[in-house]
Amino acid sequence: MKKVLLTTVVSTVLVLSMAGQTTPAAGSTVAGDGSSSGATFSTTPAAAGSSAAGRVERHDKAQTKGTTPAAAKGKGGGRYHVPTGAYFNNPRGSWTARMRIERQVLHAIDATKKGAVIRIALYSFDRIPVAKRLIAAKKRGVHIQMLLNDHQDTRAMKMVRAYLGTNRNKRDFIYKCHSGCRTDGRKRFLHTKFYTFSKTGGSKWALFYGSANLTMNAMRHQWNDLYLMDGNEALFDQYVALFDDMKVDYEKQQPPFPDFCGIPANGVACDDAVDSGTTVTFPRYLGPGNDPIIKILNRVQCLTTLPNGKQIRTKLSVNMHTIRGRRGNYLADAYRRKFAQGCNARFSFGLVGAHTKGHLAAKTSRGRMPLRSTGFDYHPNSDPVPNPDGKVDLSLDYYSHQKILVIEGNYAGNPHARLVFTGSSNWGALGAVNDEILVNVIGKKVTQQYLRQMNFEWRPGNSRNAYTTTYTHFRVPVVRMGPDGEKTVTYRTVTRKHVTIDPSLVYHPGANYGPYWEDD
Repeated sequence: MKKVLLTTVVSTVLVLSMAGQTTPAAGSTVAGDGSSSGATFSTTPAAAGSSAAGRVERHDKAQTKGTTPAAAKGKGGGRYHVPTGAYFNNPRGSWTARMRIERQVLHAIDATKKGAVIRIALYSFDRIPVAKRLIAAKKRGVHIQMLLNDHQDTRAMKMVRAYLGTNRNKRDFIYKCHSGCRTDGRKRFLHTKFYTFSKTGGSKWALFYGSANLTMNAMRHQWNDLYLMDGNEALFDQYVALFDDMKVDYEKQQPPFPDFCGIPANGVACDDAVDSGTTVTFPRYLGPGNDPIIKILNRVQCLTTLPNGKQIRTKLSVNMHTIRGRRGNYLADAYRRKFAQGCNARFSFGLVGAHTKGHLAAKTSRGRMPLRSTGFDYHPNSDPVPNPDGKVDLSLDYYSHQKILVIEGNYAGNPHARLVFTGSSNWGALGAVNDEILVNVIGKKVTQQYLRQMNFEWRPGNSRNAYTTTYTHFRVPVVRMGPDGEKTVTYRTVTRKHVTIDPSLVYHPGANYGPYWEDD
């Protein structure tokens, strides 16, 4: 029997409401292989000593302090074990902070020994340091299988292909699915992001999933997340089965897999209120009546009266890369209704559809829902211009690439629920037809990890008030000649009126956006 998968794709008539604070980048250097090597290169915001810069560095140190002991397992006198939990990069921080997610992947690859199998399914891959580690793993007897989207053919991919080949019938391969793996042929995508390690260090059945691709863009311009876990053999096997079905590379859209979660608590069917790791797969045909996000929101009770008479509000937080199209509109309406019903709900987006923003921002009986954007464009008068890495990427300097929903409160009748939904699926029209995953993680600790990151990105400087969209703040270089004839460049912030819709960010179906357009 063929297993069935569901893909989530997101479409993108993107509206960038450009306003915010500037963060000029300082110079940085990179180790010979392109990795951070523990160096602390600074690209911290604004002027040295500014409060924004201080907040970023303190956040970097706080995350490092919280993750270093676990991440260090396997080094020195200890054996590597997967440091279970959520990891986030900071595109505005030091290179140590920017590469935090990639380092976790490298640790796991380096700790994988002969005979073990690494499987990776990603949209984009261009990281030479990762390619070198994968080749080294192959040379020591590790089996490596990679599935990628077909929009690019990078040097990193070519390096790995020279060692693995592309034959999916062998134990080692790197292969690009054509217009998605389990989708039809109408410009669909392999957009999912997950990794499996049969054994790495002292950990068996390791599974990583989230929003991050293995690209420089993912570190330099995007906020991303990656959740790490191990030890759940049944869930691991289900992800391997999904991977194995994806590598068939179908020409027609396949029926979605049944939701899976390892072994359900009730022994019959997965329940995302109690079964951590419950996974919804895409592609699938969706509407308001069967959308997994609508089903999740319908299980949320906003106001709960406790036995002592105290009334509490459920808290909802969304950090979404993009929301647009018909699907984005009805999901925005459903989420806004939760705010109207009394939930403490807030929403942050990287990119938003022109009409969808109106759905998110519409007035309710409680007023307007808190709404911010992580999208920053410091070159708004260009159409478009290269970012600092010299590549055109939606002409944005910073934006969230995460797809996160956090719930604290009454979910499925449990007034003390704490859970997170993450994965690769955006809240857009294409989010239902690509190869995608939507995964939950249950627990107070992981919820606090995601909320801490959400709060950090919610701060002014990392995001901006999405209701104030008629002005754009951006950097203007000021060049002065020093007494010795050397040029000194500083920056000042200029505020100008600006149209809220940037034509260069509007997605046109069928257009060729080149290898750096992430249609998600």
